[in-house]
Amino acid sequence: MTRYSTGAIALHWLIAFALAFELALGFAMPRGVEGFALFQLHKSVGIAILALTVVRLGWRLAHPRPAPLERGLAHAAAHGVHVGFYAFMVLAPLTGWALVSTAPVNVPTVLFGIVPLPHLPLPGSINEMVEETHELLAWCGIALFLLHVAGALRHEILLRDRLLERMAPGGSRPLGGLLALGVIALGIAAFLAIGSRQAPASEAEALPPQAEQTAEAVLPEATPSPSEEATATAEEEPGAIPQWKIRPGGRLAFSVGNGDAGTIDGSFAKWQGAIAFDPDRPETADIRITVDLASASVGDATQDGMLAGDEFFAVSQFGKAVFSASSARQTAPGRYTAKGTLQMKGMTLPQTISFRLAGEGLHRKAQGSATIARTAFGIGEGSAAESLDPNVSVSFSFEADGTVPAN
Repeated sequence: MTRYSTGAIALHWLIAFALAFELALGFAMPRGVEGFALFQLHKSVGIAILALTVVRLGWRLAHPRPAPLERGLAHAAAHGVHVGFYAFMVLAPLTGWALVSTAPVNVPTVLFGIVPLPHLPLPGSINEMVEETHELLAWCGIALFLLHVAGALRHEILLRDRLLERMAPGGSRPLGGLLALGVIALGIAAFLAIGSRQAPASEAEALPPQAEQTAEAVLPEATPSPSEEATATAEEEPGAIPQWKIRPGGRLAFSVGNGDAGTIDGSFAKWQGAIAFDPDRPETADIRITVDLASASVGDATQDGMLAGDEFFAVSQFGKAVFSASSARQTAPGRYTAKGTLQMKGMTLPQTISFRLAGEGLHRKAQGSATIARTAFGIGEGSAAESLDPNVSVSFSFEADGTVPAN
């Protein structure tokens, strides 16, 4: 027997291409939200390599190999590189799996966006050790890859023993050479393409202006909204301030810049308001908007899980955000600003919103916006948020019906 079996050849080249891409991806992908999709791909390819390696080992045990071309020290060195490669292809994915399983931020893994991968039952205390081991294995993988290529070149150029024919489909030496060049080209091209992404701004550049902060461990519950139905023909009595009930169908959205990747857009599915407001006497306003932070979504289940984690909203401890204002100011016909406070993630900070009203009487349409300094609230503190802008744009729109309480 002078050639490897068809199954061994197919698995060899499939793993080779996957490894070249995986190593390039691991070293070149940007950190933070900008590299989130690439991080998920890195995990998916790693687990795929682990599965292919298990199949390759099983195939090797069941099918004989061709006799070695060399003996002695050269054979021992080549054998050592092959054993090292198998160890790397098993241990690197396993340590990567352990790394995401013990990370402080719970980031679900969905292989190629289809198959959920459960976390390993490991303690978080080993995360740092696992991370260092995974990085060390990555460098070992680079070294083994280079040694393997150097060995193949030695056989082809110096010894001229037609090594590639043993692992080439159909025994075609030119095809084997093209596949080998393709593996190298893929690794280089992937590294250059992924690494060309602009690095995120430094942490110093991302810091927003500092605001006076007041720690608050528990957010109060929102005041229930009025339950009366709208009465469009009601007349206001002197001194009475209309109470507004928000109709279903309103929208509360957010957007944040993400470096060269553009923007991340999302919305909150659950929020409510208790609003007392007279458009002709805005200084008498009493506004309270309560947002269920667990309802935040950017349209991706994995990233939504990250938003709920401790690095972002920490919804297990701080489930709500509350904006409160006890007055407003008219800036132009139908346009207003309200200065109040925003309570979020245990902090209470000054916050201003701007809005405009359309309509007449006791049925109005409201549209508005605000800019929130996320880092002042400790939102996006870890590496997953490195490329995010320091300010988040918030917009809202809704219709509301008013009632005038009796004196």
